[in-house]
Amino acid sequence: MALRRSSPSGDIESQPEKEDFFAVGQVTVRLPLDWRPLPLLALLLSFIPWGLPLLLLVDALLQKRVSSAFILTAVIVTSLLSEFILKPLIGEPRPSTSACRTDDGKLLPGMPSGHVMICQSLLTFYMLEAVRHHLLSAVIVSLLLMPAMPWARWYNGDHSAKQVALTFIMATVIGLIDYVAFLLFFVDSWASETEKVLLAEVASLPSPSGGRWQPVAVLDCRPSSLPQHCGSSRSHSAVSSIEADPHTRTHTDKPTTRAETCTLSTKL
Repeated sequence: MALRRSSPSGDIESQPEKEDFFAVGQVTVRLPLDWRPLPLLALLLSFIPWGLPLLLLVDALLQKRVSSAFILTAVIVTSLLSEFILKPLIGEPRPSTSACRTDDGKLLPGMPSGHVMICQSLLTFYMLEAVRHHLLSAVIVSLLLMPAMPWARWYNGDHSAKQVALTFIMATVIGLIDYVAFLLFFVDSWASETEKVLLAEVASLPSPSGGRWQPVAVLDCRPSSLPQHCGSSRSHSAVSSIEADPHTRTHTDKPTTRAETCTLSTKL
C-alpha cells in the first residue's frame, strides 16, 4: 500500500519518507495522529464495521442465534452489492480529503458508503426487532446510534455529506427489507422447530409408573404471546382439561385436573 500526501500544488504524489495520510480498510489515517476528541472518535468509529461480521459470526455459532446468522449473510450480500455493483455503476468519487485512491492517485468511488450501509442496515434491523419485543430502551439506543457512522465518515473526510445522507436512506430501506424477509421466512419456522425439540424432550422423560410425559396442551409463550396466553396459571382460556390417567404424567392445578405446557421462548 503506497502512502501519499498532498503536494503544495494540490496534487497527490508518492512520498516514501514523510507521509501526511494513508488509507487502511478504506479509512483515512492522518499522520501525525490528531488526539483531539472529535477527530479521534471519527477515526475509531470508522473501523467498527470491520469487526461487526466477526461478532455476528461468533454469536451465531455460540448462541445458535438465527437472527445473527441471517443478518451476517445480509451484511455480506449488501457489502458485495455496494462495492462491486453500485460504486462502479454510480462512479461518484470520494472528496479530495480522502486517502482512498488508486496507485496513480485517482480518487476511488465513494457512493454509496459501505461503512454507513453496513451500520445503518444493522441498526434498522435490530431497532425493528426491539420494537417487536417492546424493548423501548433498545429502540432509543438504536436511534441514537444511527447518526454516528454517517457523521464519522463525513468528519474523517472519506465521504461527502451527500454521499453519507443518501447511503443512510438506502441502508434504512435495505434494513427494513431484511427484517421483513427475516419475519416471513425464519421466525415462524424457527419457533416451530423449537416447539418440536421441547416436546421431544418432554416425551422422553421417565415416569415412576413406567410411562412417559405426554403434554396435552402446547401454548405459545413467546414474549409477544405471554400476556395473552400465560398471564394466569389458572386461566380457563389457557389450559386444557384432561381425564386422570395413571400412565400420563402432567402438571395439575389442584383440585381440578388442568394441564398447561408452555414452549420455550425462541431466542432471536
